[in-house]
Amino acid sequence: MHSFILGLFSFLIFILSINGTMALRNALAVILLVSLITLVIRGQANLHSIFKSKEFRWIAGSLVVFVLYVLFHSIYLSHEMLWSLSEFKSHIFYPFLYFTMGILLASYVSQSKDVTKETLITIFFYSIFIHILYLDLVALDKLFHDGVMMRRYGGLMDSPVQPNYLTNILLAMIIAEFVYRLRVKKQVLKVSNGVLYLLLIACIFSTFVEALRLGDIALVFLGIGSSMAFLYKNNQYSVGIKRFIATSLIIILTIPLAYNLNTDPRWAKLIETIPLAMDTSNSMHWLDRSQKAPKTESGHEVKGSNYERIAWAMKALEYSKENPMGVGFGRNAFGHAMEERHGSLATRGGSAHSSILDLTVGAGIFATLLWLFFVYRVSKIAVKNFEKYYDYFSLLTLFLIMGYVGRGFVDANMRDHMFLQFMLILGIAIYYMILKEDKAVGIK
Repeated sequence: MHSFILGLFSFLIFILSINGTMALRNALAVILLVSLITLVIRGQANLHSIFKSKEFRWIAGSLVVFVLYVLFHSIYLSHEMLWSLSEFKSHIFYPFLYFTMGILLASYVSQSKDVTKETLITIFFYSIFIHILYLDLVALDKLFHDGVMMRRYGGLMDSPVQPNYLTNILLAMIIAEFVYRLRVKKQVLKVSNGVLYLLLIACIFSTFVEALRLGDIALVFLGIGSSMAFLYKNNQYSVGIKRFIATSLIIILTIPLAYNLNTDPRWAKLIETIPLAMDTSNSMHWLDRSQKAPKTESGHEVKGSNYERIAWAMKALEYSKENPMGVGFGRNAFGHAMEERHGSLATRGGSAHSSILDLTVGAGIFATLLWLFFVYRVSKIAVKNFEKYYDYFSLLTLFLIMGYVGRGFVDANMRDHMFLQFMLILGIAIYYMILKEDKAVGIK
């Protein structure tokens, strides 16, 4: 049975990011979820222990309250009930099921004599890494044969955005593994140190190919977070070695951003663009690109990406202030708010390019506070457990939260496969973070 479960899980993870596979992945998810529920009923999954945990009840309870509130909002408070309910199903309820699936899968593995948590997390890693490997190989072939470095390439996906999210997850797993091995002298991912270095290089290289600014910024925060985790109460190494390792982690993960700063002209124009983008009353270019674009002091028209992201963020804050209860949950709630205010002129900005702002505009300030409270509870427990045990899954949970939720303030990632993948791996990580099978890993 475990081969069927793990094979199904691996295939689902692999196809989750590929466009045109929605029907197949939904079918696989249903089969996997029903199979896991059946195993729970048969007593082949350890759910009793996790629900005995006060920590987990806080996490699960806060998530359930958030989900139920968005459902309530979609029915009773949304300006477009049917649209909001459809969006709720795809982008709140399904991710909640994936989170549940992660908990069930981890609980099943914890009871299995044939499969370990290390095997499960390694399967998840490689099911995603296949995408990055393909992207890297195509890019290297292009570089060696044509001397051209591919930029903004998406591999098996339509755009570089999808693989970039995968790269961020993989790097969170790899860096957590590095820190864990350095501090505890144990491993979770079933690879040698040499292979782990190669995996790190492959993921770093993919960030150059994907060429997404927000992805590079996420790596900087990951570098800072990993350095802090390594240094925290670490008495195993001399001060010099600790400083060297911590600095190396930051430098390695900062290289893509440094390269992007020198090659992407949008960075140079960002500072000049900010005051123009914040002034949304004197130019309507943020609403309709046919309108005249404002010019910087140097005489250049503002760049679309920089200008629109900032202007839309300002308008999203304005809409949220005007209607703190929200216009109705949905990926494109910001666009709906624009439509309500500007009518047929609203040809731009389906999303505010910020999951937090989209959620606030859509489901209101209270929904956003509930989501952030869930994030806070998970982070608080992860920090506490890491301080006590220095375990891999607490560290992974922190890195996942830092990367995904932090990025959500400036990118629309709380949607589609990105949210599904995050909630699935988060469910697995939370289960093992709370129910540690080996508490002897703690370093006093």
